[in-house]
Amino acid sequence: MAFWVPFTIALTAAATTATGIAQSQAANRAAEAARQQAQAQREAALARVRQMQADAEQRSREFQASIEQSRAQTAQAARAAEMAQQSAMRQVAQQKASSALAIQQQQLASAIQRQAQVSPVGSKVRRRVGTPQALRTSLEIQSPLAGAGGGLGLASDTSTGTGGLNV
Repeated sequence: MAFWVPFTIALTAAATTATGIAQSQAANRAAEAARQQAQAQREAALARVRQMQADAEQRSREFQASIEQSRAQTAQAARAAEMAQQSAMRQVAQQKASSALAIQQQQLASAIQRQAQVSPVGSKVRRRVGTPQALRTSLEIQSPLAGAGGGLGLASDTSTGTGGLNV
């Protein structure tokens, strides 16, 4: 029996050692699997971070492009508004000039008409100027004394060409 006790102890120790080794190997395998899983999770997390950064950069570029497009549209709208305002101002100025010209022409026509009514420019009767016949006044023409001498009291003889007083 004494033989069996150490043998049993040795067997038990060997079994315990084998179990310990097996447990140690299982623990090592579990630790390695945990390390690999942790590494895979780290890599997956880094890949997600890189993807999020790429997405953020893409969104930033799109946002900047949108801002630039908005600025360009705003500038174009401002230019169009400026051109429309200038066109409207030109039309207003042209209408003012046309109105002023029409008013001036109307005033000129009215002044010409008033002037024509006040003093006619020409006469329908032709008059001789500078001759004794033209210098006779209306009173002389209607005078009963207006004989051949032209109403000035001068007698003129047309046959002899001599004149004299009509007394």
